[in-house]
Amino acid sequence: MIQALLPLLPLLLAPQEEDFPLTGLPVQDAVVDAIYAEENIQVMETLDELVNGIGPRLSSSSNLQEASEWAADKFRQYGLQNVRLEQWGTFPVGFDRRHKEGRLVAPIKMPLVFTTNAWTAGTKGPVRSTVLRAPRNAEALTKLEGSFKGAWVVCPNTRPRWESDRDDFRSQLGRFLDEEEIAGILRPTSGELVRTGGSYRIEADNLPTRINIMVRRDQIRDILRFIEEGHAVEAEFDIENQFRPGPVPLYNVIGEIPGIEKPEEIVLFGGHLDSWDGATGTQDNGTGTATTLEAARLLGAMNLKPRRTIRFMLWTGEEQGLLGSRAYIEQHPEETDLISGVWVHDGGTNACHGVQATPALQPIFEEVFAPIIAHTADAEDEVLRFRIVETEALPAGVGSDHDSYLSAGVPGFFWVQGGRTSYTYIHHTQHDYYEEAVSEYEVFTARMVASAAWRLANLPEMLPRHDIRGVRRRLGVYLEGDTSVVRGLVDNGLATEAGILVGDQILRIDGAKIDNSRDLRRALRAAGNKKDVSILRAGAEMSFWFDWENDEAGSTEE
Repeated sequence: MIQALLPLLPLLLAPQEEDFPLTGLPVQDAVVDAIYAEENIQVMETLDELVNGIGPRLSSSSNLQEASEWAADKFRQYGLQNVRLEQWGTFPVGFDRRHKEGRLVAPIKMPLVFTTNAWTAGTKGPVRSTVLRAPRNAEALTKLEGSFKGAWVVCPNTRPRWESDRDDFRSQLGRFLDEEEIAGILRPTSGELVRTGGSYRIEADNLPTRINIMVRRDQIRDILRFIEEGHAVEAEFDIENQFRPGPVPLYNVIGEIPGIEKPEEIVLFGGHLDSWDGATGTQDNGTGTATTLEAARLLGAMNLKPRRTIRFMLWTGEEQGLLGSRAYIEQHPEETDLISGVWVHDGGTNACHGVQATPALQPIFEEVFAPIIAHTADAEDEVLRFRIVETEALPAGVGSDHDSYLSAGVPGFFWVQGGRTSYTYIHHTQHDYYEEAVSEYEVFTARMVASAAWRLANLPEMLPRHDIRGVRRRLGVYLEGDTSVVRGLVDNGLATEAGILVGDQILRIDGAKIDNSRDLRRALRAAGNKKDVSILRAGAEMSFWFDWENDEAGSTEE
C-alpha cells in the first residue's frame, strides 16, 4: 500500500484545506492516513528475526554486536541516512551464554528451571554430583569437614561471603566451601520468577571461577525435602558460559530522515537494543526495537521530507544503568538544545496507547496526536484507543533511556502502555520469549510511532520545556516514625512560613487522610500546586494553605 501511494505523495502532501490553529499541522494528514491504511506491517517478522534469529543481546556479547550491525543494515535498507554505529564505551570482558541445562536425576528425574548471572563461570561440560545442604552453623562446619568435595551445595538461607577473612558465619562458610572444592552452590529464587542479572565489572586476568546457580524456589523446596527425608539426591548441570578478552566496544545504532527546513533540530524515537540473557529479551526490549525499526521502515518507504530531522536510535548498555544514552549525551552536549523531544518504547509488548502532557504540552499534543486519536477512536478494545494523559511533570526515574535526556533538560517521554500482558511476569525472567509478544499491540504501536514522528517533526517550533519538571512540592516537615506527627521543620520551609509547629499532627491534605510519610508523599504528588492542609494542635483542628507555584503558605485562620 505504501509503495502504491508513492506517485501520489506530492499531491497528498500539498497544503490541506484545514490546519490546526496552534501548530499549523493539517487536520487531515495524508501521511498518517497512509500509515493506517498500510496492511503489510512487518513488526512481528522483525521481532522474530531479532529474538529468535539472533537471540538475547547482553551488553558485551557477540549477539549484541550482531544485532547492532543487523539493525544498522535495516536502517540502510529502509532508506534512512546518516546510519551509523557510534561507539560510546567499552566493557572489560566479553561474555556469551551458549548453553544451559540442569536436571535432577535422583531420587526423581526433573528438569530444573534456573539461571546464572551474566559474567559468571559455567561448568566446562556436564557435571553430575550429589546435592547436599550447606552447614547451618559454625559448629557444623567442623563436624562436616571433608564431606562436600565435588558436591552441589544448597544454600537456602545463608549466602556465603567469598574471599573474606572476617569471623562471621557467612565468611566462615565461604572459606569452608572453597576448601571443600565443591561443584557450585544452588540458591533459591525469591519467588517463582527466575530473574537474570549480573555485573560486568570484572577483570580479564581475574575471571570468576565459582559457580552460583539460582533455581526456582519451589524446586529448591523439593530438593531440600528429599534431603531431609534421607534420600540420596543427585543433579546434573551443563552450563556453557564463555568469556572473551576485552576491551569490548559498545555502540548505539542511529538512523535518520533529515529535515529540510531545520535539519539541525531533532525529534528522537527509540528504545534499547541490549537485553539480559536469561531468555531472549523479547519484551525487554525486542518489542521496542521492532516498533522503532518498523516505524523507520514505514516512513522511509515514503521518501518524506519533514521540517526537522527524525532520528531513530537504539541504545545499548541500558540494562547496566542507561550507559549508552548517558554517554551519548555527554559526547554530544551541543545537541541537547536541539532535540525537541525523546520518545521511548521500553515497557514490553502492551500497546503504546498514550502520551503524557504537561499543561504547556497539552494543547500542542491535542493537535499533534489528533489524527492518531481519530484513527483509533472506534477500536472495540479500549486499550487500542490512543489518549493524552495530563500530568504536571514528566515522570523521571522510570528507568529507561528517556530518563537520561530528562536529566539533561530535554523533554523525555515513556509511552503510556496498556494491555493484557503482565510486564512483571516477563521482566528479566525465564518467560521473556517471542511467544509472549502480542501482534495486535505491536502493530498498533508501530503505526502510532511512525505517525507521531512525522507529526512532531513538522511542528513550527520545538516543544516547550519550561514545565517538564513541574513544581517541586515539599511541605518542609519531618514526621515522627510511622505517624503523621511533626517532629521537625525545614529551615525557611513553607511549613515554617505557614506557622506549623513541632508536635502538630497532619490530618488531611486536600481531604485525603494522612497517617504517615507515605500518605504525605502521595498527597503531595496528586495534581494541583495549591493545597489545603488540616492539622491537629492541642485538640483543636486548624487549616493552612500551601501554594508551591508562588512559593507561599499561610494559615486560613488569619
